[in-house]
Amino acid sequence: MSVTASRLGSSPITLDWSNLVRAASTGSTGKPIPKSDPALDASEWEQAWTGLKDRFAKGEVGFYDSPVTPDLSQQQESETLASEILKSGRFTDCLFLGIGGSALGPISFLAAVQEKASSAMRFHFAENPDPVDWKTTLGRLSPESTLVCVVTKSGTTFETVSQFLAAAEWLGRSRLKTNLVAITDPSKGDLRAFAAKEGIRTLAIAPPIGGRFSVFSPVGLFPARLAGLSTSDFLLGAKQVRDYIEKTPAEKNPLFIIGQEFVRQASRRSVHVCMPYSNRLRMIGDWFVQLWGESLGKDGKGFTPLAAVGATDQHSILQLLRDGPDDKITLFLTVDHVDDPVKIPKIDFGPGHGEYTSFKLLQGHTFQDLLQIEYRATSQVLTRQGRPNLTLRLDRLDERALGALYFAFSVLTAFTGALMNVNPFDQPGVEEGKIYTREALTEQRSPTD
Repeated sequence: MSVTASRLGSSPITLDWSNLVRAASTGSTGKPIPKSDPALDASEWEQAWTGLKDRFAKGEVGFYDSPVTPDLSQQQESETLASEILKSGRFTDCLFLGIGGSALGPISFLAAVQEKASSAMRFHFAENPDPVDWKTTLGRLSPESTLVCVVTKSGTTFETVSQFLAAAEWLGRSRLKTNLVAITDPSKGDLRAFAAKEGIRTLAIAPPIGGRFSVFSPVGLFPARLAGLSTSDFLLGAKQVRDYIEKTPAEKNPLFIIGQEFVRQASRRSVHVCMPYSNRLRMIGDWFVQLWGESLGKDGKGFTPLAAVGATDQHSILQLLRDGPDDKITLFLTVDHVDDPVKIPKIDFGPGHGEYTSFKLLQGHTFQDLLQIEYRATSQVLTRQGRPNLTLRLDRLDERALGALYFAFSVLTAFTGALMNVNPFDQPGVEEGKIYTREALTEQRSPTD
C-alpha cells in the first residue's frame, strides 16, 4: 500500500492526501466516476524539479533560499530597525501600506498568531485606495504616535504610492524621517529614490523575491518583529520544510505528489477551495488565493482558488462542494493543539427543564473537539461522494508553524507551475493592467498639474 500521509521532516506540518486520490476514483452515488487525466511520468517530475533548482541556484528566484540566506531574508536588518522603533516608545500604531503580496503575507501572519504578540503596537492595513476606508482609518489615528510603513517592491505601485502621498501629507514633512519606513527594492524605483533624498529609513526586498513570496523578507519579518513575534522561529519552520525537501527524493515528496495529482485532475477539477478549520487561519485563505491564482493562471492554464473557513462555511458552500459540479478539490487546514480548547460546560438550569439531547451530546467536549469533529465529518461527506480533498495539519498555531506553512505552499506552487509548464514567478496580466492604468492617469491629468 502506498503512503498517503506524511510529516514534513522535523517541521510542525503533516500532510494527508489519501482522500485526494481515493475520492477521485471511488464514490457512494452508484454512478461511474470518470477517469482523471493520466499521471505524469518520472522524467517529467525530474525535469520540473531540476529546472526549479537551477533557477534557485542561479539566484533568479529567492524565496527558497531565504530561510538559510541572511542577504535574502534581511532578518537582522528587520530585527534591528524594529527593535529601535519599539525602544523609542513613540508609537502606538502602525499604518501599513501595501497591496497584494506586499500586504497579504503580513496580514495573514499577524492574524494567525496575534495572541502571541508581546508588543502593544496596533496594526492597520490599508490595501485598497478606497477613499471612505482611508478617511475612517486616519480618523482613528494620530500622526504623532503612528508609524507609517509603506511597501512596494517596484517603488511605483499606483495604489500604494497614492496612499503614501496622502499619508506623507497627513504626517507632515517634519515627521517623515521619524515616522516613516519604506520597504522596497534596494537600488531602484521612485520610493527608493525619494527615501534616499529625504533620509527616510528603509529595508530592502531582495530582487529575486517576488511579491507573493515576500513574507520571507522584511515585508513579513519587520511587522512580525514590531508585533513582538519571533522571526527566528518563523524562518526555522520554513527551513525545516526546506531541509525535508532537500533530503527527500522527488518521487517521495508529498508536496510533489500533491502537485502532480492537481495537474492530473486539472481538466476536470480546476477549482481549489482553501478551507481552514480555524478563524485565525481565515486570512491564509486570501493569501492562498493570490499565490495560487497569480502564479499558475497563465497560457490558458491554471486553477480558480476560493477561500472558505470551517465550520462556518459548512453552512454556505458544503452543499455545493458535495452535490454541485464535480470540478473542485478542497484543501483543509487544521490545528491539532490550542492553548485553551474551551470546555463546553454542563449547566443545571433548575426544575422544569427536561433533558435536551443536543445539550447532552455537547457537554464534556470542547470547542476544539467540536471543530475537529466537524472537519472530519466534512471530509467524510466529500470523500463518500467522490469529491477529492486533502489536509494540512499544523501541530499548533505559532511562528514556526506559520513559517512552515507558507514555505510548503510556496514550494507546492512552484513545483505545480513547473509541471504545468508555466512560469509561476511572473504576472504578465498584472503588468499589462499597470500599463493601461499609467496611460489613463497620463491622459486624465489636468493641464495645470
